[in-house]
Amino acid sequence: MVNPIESIAMPSSEEFVADYIARNRPVVVRGLDYDAAQWEPAALVERIGDLTSLVYGSLFELDDIQTLEDYIETWFGLEGEMEPDVPYVRWYNKLRDVEFAWGDEAFARIAATWRMPGCLPTSDLIVPVSRTGAGANPVSDAFPYRGLLVAARGARTRMHRDPFCSDAVVCQFHGTKEAALYHPDRAGELSKERDGSSFGGFVDVRDASLEKLSIEPDFHGFVRPGEMIYIPHGWLHDVLAVEDSVSVTWNFVHARGAAEFTDYLTSGCEGDSEFEILQYFHRSTGEQALSARQIADYHFSQV
Repeated sequence: MVNPIESIAMPSSEEFVADYIARNRPVVVRGLDYDAAQWEPAALVERIGDLTSLVYGSLFELDDIQTLEDYIETWFGLEGEMEPDVPYVRWYNKLRDVEFAWGDEAFARIAATWRMPGCLPTSDLIVPVSRTGAGANPVSDAFPYRGLLVAARGARTRMHRDPFCSDAVVCQFHGTKEAALYHPDRAGELSKERDGSSFGGFVDVRDASLEKLSIEPDFHGFVRPGEMIYIPHGWLHDVLAVEDSVSVTWNFVHARGAAEFTDYLTSGCEGDSEFEILQYFHRSTGEQALSARQIADYHFSQV
């Protein structure tokens, strides 16, 4: 039996940590504080449309680099049946020491239009490194995989689980997304091959039709404007934009949900292509703990 994703009014951060982060429990939270008019597509084009954005396919493969204005003009407002394989903008803040079309300037320009959800903790963050308070607020600070998501109707992120046992949130500011969540214990059942990453190797649960899931999820629901979905570490998820959509996402590890992250660091994670992201965030705060063992020792020393 498919359960609807629990939907709640904005709780306190203490309640959220105890009831959801510590229990590894998905939830949709209502009541985001943001300026809805500034997240309409036309307003985004006016504010950041001139910037070069990153356009991806459904399994995180980079398809194109184009201005946000060009993407919105090409893909938004299309009528008729929902098309498969619609690309979408996934515009990250800087994650690696390489020259790229990072989204830091875009985040700086939109910072005044949204606030961090009040339920999310600003302390006891293990990732990003926050000993001196850095990385506590995703409105102004870089987080792993902090991205501006601009997705035309039909755009999709195929089923995956997020890297290095991190939790994810998606704040929905325009349009609606459909989310299907599968319990971490089902990873073996839903795997078809190992491809060395967190993003691939799982079956396609919408292989026959975008509108119908071929494998029943544990939780299913919709995320609408003004809502945030919390996806705990290990949960497999497939997300489809059922309307032209704009949202912001980021990942983190909190001390109350860090047991699997510790296991990850001590079990040969250097073979994971996403481990480089953890190394980058240590270097960006002046920490030079670059091996998995050193990063684990650093975190243990902070607890």
